[in-house]
Amino acid sequence: MEELVLSDVEAGYKGTDVLRGISLTVTPGDCIGVLGPNGAGKSTLLKTISGQLKIRAGSRRIDGAETTSWAPHRVARAGVRWTGDPRPVYRDLTVVENLEIGASALKSAFRERRDYVYELLPVLAEKRSVKAASLSGGQQQMLAIGQALMSNPRYLCLDEPSLGLAVHVINSLSELIGNLAAAGVGIVWAEQFPEVALQRSSRIVVIGAGRIVLDGAPSAISREQLERAYLGHSAA
Repeated sequence: MEELVLSDVEAGYKGTDVLRGISLTVTPGDCIGVLGPNGAGKSTLLKTISGQLKIRAGSRRIDGAETTSWAPHRVARAGVRWTGDPRPVYRDLTVVENLEIGASALKSAFRERRDYVYELLPVLAEKRSVKAASLSGGQQQMLAIGQALMSNPRYLCLDEPSLGLAVHVINSLSELIGNLAAAGVGIVWAEQFPEVALQRSSRIVVIGAGRIVLDGAPSAISREQLERAYLGHSAA
């Protein structure tokens, strides 16, 4: 069965655990919005899913394979990609050159994937010969996502993709995220604006102090529950 599963995962930095017993299942087509106060563990969760951060306890399985100890590049080849801060784009390279790097594992399908990304993100087609350093913040975010999509991922981790962007760009970005999920990509995105995630996600996960304190459909989560979770109180 195609699914990415974290079971009782503990992970963190410099001997300190940030995630404390996280269990989460993502299937292709899910659109999971991850919410929570600063320092709750949102970014740590996405880095753990994508293999950038080692799991100290618990396990990660990707489509049935045990991947707990896998290096990031091996997790990426298994279909899990990440974008966040700093954006994983090469500023001195053009848009199309950045896309070529994203397709390094699928060189034979480069043109097909490139055309797919151009259709999905027309601004990248328009700017194909422009260096990434010359793009706006929103365009660079689109390029980061486009680069990740070049490898035809089944799961995509987006760490606060709306950070620092204008409102109209955020709206376009959230629409793109919804479209990717509808096309069968499993999305896990940490979002700084709860209202954006609540509108576009099929499921909401709220993290507090490294644990999942709320998990359900957006319609099943009340504003009071969300406020209490952000303040560090019981979500019950």
